[in-house]
Amino acid sequence: MLFLKENVEYLGRYLKRPPIGETRITDYDGISVTYEYLDHYTQETKTMSLPALIFIANLITHIPDRYFRNIRYYGFLANRIRGKYLPLVNHLLQKTGQTAQKVYTTWRSMIRKTFGYDPIKCPECGARMALESIVFTRKFKNIIPLHKQIAHGYFQLL
Repeated sequence: MLFLKENVEYLGRYLKRPPIGETRITDYDGISVTYEYLDHYTQETKTMSLPALIFIANLITHIPDRYFRNIRYYGFLANRIRGKYLPLVNHLLQKTGQTAQKVYTTWRSMIRKTFGYDPIKCPECGARMALESIVFTRKFKNIIPLHKQIAHGYFQLL
């Protein structure tokens, strides 16, 4: 029973932690939100003020997509206890001596399996499509500087 309680507590901390704590939000005046953050490049705590809608847009990026797996390695696959328990699990599953093979699934087959259509097949004529170029609209011409801004914790709408 104790093992189950520890697991639930761990999962609760891991899955329900918000992207920003309420204590880091220092001011909200109905128009803009002011909050503190740690700049990982300079290791200094800085204050930033953003319009409320842009602040919400930043928070929305942390909401995982539907069917997104939040936990990858948990239980006997956790790095910390894998060496101790994985051989025991393999023995119990009668797989000792066998090496697990990695299964590579292409993005195309994942989309086919999940959504039921082939993403590179033309819906009109059924021919196979090929990517020839990517055309950015004027709004996204400066896509690289935008990524740098987001990496530093801020961005401006173009």
